[in-house]
Amino acid sequence: MDLGKRPIGRVSLDKGSRATIPLEKKDPEPTIVASLEWDGGSDARRSQGADLDLYALFVPAAEAVHGADLPPGHVLERPPGGMLNHAAREARKAHGAELARRVDAGHAVFWKNLGALDEAPFIQLDGDSREPGTETIRVRRASAQGYALICAYSAVSNGFGSFRSYGARAVVTDGRGSTVTVPLYEENSFAYWVAIAFIDFTDPGGVGIQHVERYGRRWSESRPVLHTDGTIVMDRGPAQFKRG
Repeated sequence: MDLGKRPIGRVSLDKGSRATIPLEKKDPEPTIVASLEWDGGSDARRSQGADLDLYALFVPAAEAVHGADLPPGHVLERPPGGMLNHAAREARKAHGAELARRVDAGHAVFWKNLGALDEAPFIQLDGDSREPGTETIRVRRASAQGYALICAYSAVSNGFGSFRSYGARAVVTDGRGSTVTVPLYEENSFAYWVAIAFIDFTDPGGVGIQHVERYGRRWSESRPVLHTDGTIVMDRGPAQFKRG
């Protein structure tokens, strides 16, 4: 551990803000732990269902693209739908061109693919919790990582209800005195997906944690996409249907 880098203590991110956990990338000992925590919200909310799932989309260091035109963690916002005028068509065309230049990393750790700690990808999910509580991923060998996106999925059996109403948040810690909490600030009762936090292992100061909070389209089962350059787009990944 680099003794010149002091822990940052406990930090809670504002909307769109970022914090960096100091870390010596070549130190093999630290394990970065990223958790999805939720208490289910109110008794009424818990009685309706509160089965959330943690997904960690990731880009290994060997596949990470650096120096792209947009910074890592940038969200490629979809243009508004339902409009047929020239400006709307041009916006959709430009969005398509942006996506065409980027590559979906295609890697994910989740309840069907728990990953591994002692071999590649050095990222592992602890299991699937079907009740309010915590799901956790552990990341070893920070030098082997490029980017990661912490997402949550709400099972169809939960019915209506925003991720915020479940008391959901992401928490990232190094276990050495630095803990970053990433809350949700918006109410969105019709999305099955939320991208909560972006983790940048290429940050020269350590491990960068960025508040993202972007929601999928209404009733869309398609998960977010993390590109190899660290940019993000919602609703473009494979569908991950789960009844509960």
